[in-house]
Formats: sequence, structure tokens, C-alpha cells
Amino acid sequence: MVTLRIDWKLSASGSWNSVDFGILPEGWRPPMDLNFSYGRRDGANQKTINIHADGTMTYSNQGGTQGTDAFGMTVSYAL
Repeated sequence: MVTLRIDWKLSASGSWNSVDFGILPEGWRPPMDLNFSYGRRDGANQKTINIHADGTMTYSNQGGTQGTDAFGMTVSYAL
């Protein structure tokens, strides 16, 4: 089981922007591509957090208003 705490410093402002934000070491990579939903209480910064089987981590804004605030969340998955 892996639990990651993601604390990202600045959010991309474009409605549909995607950003790479790191690569996991081999022993932490999931067996398949995973995605997690992130949404702020105010309705801004709706995102999909993607953890890929090759270890790359990305997020994709999901349209609409996107602020540039930092964001954070915890995700867990089985290896």
C-alpha cells in the first residue's frame, strides 16, 4: 500500500492546462494508470490528479474558473 501526500505550490490558471509534477521511484509506482479527483470547496481548481504506471505524476484542470493557489491532497493505492 502506498499513501502519497501531494502539496503543490502553484496551480496552473488555464481552464484545461496539464502539468507534470514529478516522477515516483520504482518501488512506489502503481501497477496501472490511476486518477483521483480534486476539488476545492469554493468550486475553483477542479482537477484530475494522475499517477501513471511509469511513475510520472500529472494533474489536469477540468475547465471553468481555475485559481493559482497551492493545492494539496492525499492519495492511496495498492501495489
